[in-house]
Order: sequence, then C-alpha cells, then structure tokens
Amino acid sequence: MSEVLSETPDELHANLLETADYWLSLGLVLGVRDSERAQRLLEVIEQHEAERGELERDAGGLLNEVMP
Repeated sequence: MSEVLSETPDELHANLLETADYWLSLGLVLGVRDSERAQRLLEVIEQHEAERGELERDAGGLLNEVMP
C-alpha cells in the first residue's frame, strides 16, 4: 500500500485507504466464515505462483507487525 500511496496524489490517499480497509475487512470475514472458499478465491485471484508468494510474504509481514 505504501507503494500505491507514494505514486498517487495526497488528496486520493483517504479514499485509497478506505477502499483498502473495506477489502481487507471483507477478506477477513470470508476467511473466518468460509476458509475453504476464501482459499479458492485467492487461487483464482492470484493465478501466478510468483504473485501468490508475494501476497503470502506481505501477509506474513503484516501479521508480524501487528501481532508479534
């Protein structure tokens, strides 16, 4: 997200962060309520293994920051 924010005008940041927060919350609800289908959805979204690995690394980094 920091890359996106650095590449966009400051006046868009609030909208971008609100949108990211929404999708993150949606993903968390899906993961908790229906983890198997959430996993399949991730597989559809991230068809390429390299992109999937990057997503998993980013998720791990976030978890380490907020839940040490």
